[in-house]
Amino acid sequence: MRSRVGLVAGLVAGGVLGAVIGLGVSVETSRPPMVIAATLLGALMLGALGQIAQWVRAAAGSTRRLEYAHARAADTQGQQRRRLDEVHNRLGRTERDLTKRLDTVTEQVTRLSEHVSHQPAEIGRQTRQIVDDQVALLQAHSQLQRLVPMSQAMPRPGTWAASEDLLLYLVGHVLREKPALIVDLGSGQSSVWMAAALRQSGSNGRVVAIDHDVKYAEQTRELAAAHGLSRWLDVRVAPLQETQIEGQTYTWYDRSLMTDLPNIGLLSVDGPPGQGGKNARWPAFPLLQAQMATDGVVVMDDMVRNDEQVIVADWLTRFPQWQVTNLQFEKGAAVLRRADSGRAS
Repeated sequence: MRSRVGLVAGLVAGGVLGAVIGLGVSVETSRPPMVIAATLLGALMLGALGQIAQWVRAAAGSTRRLEYAHARAADTQGQQRRRLDEVHNRLGRTERDLTKRLDTVTEQVTRLSEHVSHQPAEIGRQTRQIVDDQVALLQAHSQLQRLVPMSQAMPRPGTWAASEDLLLYLVGHVLREKPALIVDLGSGQSSVWMAAALRQSGSNGRVVAIDHDVKYAEQTRELAAAHGLSRWLDVRVAPLQETQIEGQTYTWYDRSLMTDLPNIGLLSVDGPPGQGGKNARWPAFPLLQAQMATDGVVVMDDMVRNDEQVIVADWLTRFPQWQVTNLQFEKGAAVLRRADSGRAS
């Protein structure tokens, strides 16, 4: 309907204007027909102009709308382009990150596969070694029972107690050498087994077990009494105290409880506990070596530990007349004797 407004307005205005002009001409010329012709001509001319003006206005409006729509489209397109660029950048960063992580995982998988490829043989070797070690310990325990029969069952060695292989060595040494005096630093099963070996050999020797813990000392006494070994075993409680040696302070057993022990034929060092301090067992040999018999032997347990290795190495440096034999036992052991003793380990 709006598209016809200019046409109708032009026709009406043109008709009125043409009628006025035609009326004036008719009056002057006395020719009435001129009114009708002028009216039609004016209506046609102004109607056409009105329609044209309406078209021009409509075209201008359409142009503005198109420009606005184009501008909005361009703005939207720009935003979309920026968003696409941002998404592209994010994808690029993600791709680079994933590529880097994939390379890392690939490298780790490669290393793992190489490691695993060697594992079956290594696991098999370790398993066989563990089985062999346990079989050896069981055999040692069986030999202990044959060498020194006990009237009652003994607790299973291990953990804090001496292992079966070391017990077998100590018992064998006592049966063979028959030392008159054995000092066992750290009472327990080793004390009882060596007392049983003295009884088995018919020796009048004795074992003096030293312990800082009243509870453990009493347990050792009770175990010895249960097997009828109290005659061969003397358990002494020697509290730990600070001891000065060569200007250094150590925490060790009360030395006064060991001054009456001359000619020690076997010194078994299995205490004090290692957690009591660094090189906790170091004072044993410096303090007691002067009380050792000429053919006396020192046995250090737990040589798998670094502290015990350092201690024995230092002993040999300070007392070069002594030599060491390392025993490949479950927890390791070292046997020290004078180089000129003429005895085999």
